[in-house]
Amino acid sequence: MKGQYSLYDNLIFTPIEPSHSKPNLARRADAIAYRYYYYGSLCRMLYEDCVHKLHLEFFLEPDTIYNELKKRTSLVNRLVNERTTVSELRKLYPHFDWSGRVNLPGL
Repeated sequence: MKGQYSLYDNLIFTPIEPSHSKPNLARRADAIAYRYYYYGSLCRMLYEDCVHKLHLEFFLEPDTIYNELKKRTSLVNRLVNERTTVSELRKLYPHFDWSGRVNLPGL
């Protein structure tokens, strides 16, 4: 019978755990807050443009981004009050582009 001895029959022996765990979701929410601060305060983008950019970066719907930001309001306020610099943000998240060049496709 064709395909009887498939290459992929026995690759996965145990069920796969969901990739979204609470620590990862919290880290993602923090990253969203830091990026929102960057776009809104340092790049001087409008709220709608910030949410659109976050939507493109994190593959989340605007409602989800709004909910995550609402949970991290104190973090964003602290960043604003402390006037966190781009170099400090770059140390926390070196894989993000902090150059200030903001391109919004579709706008």
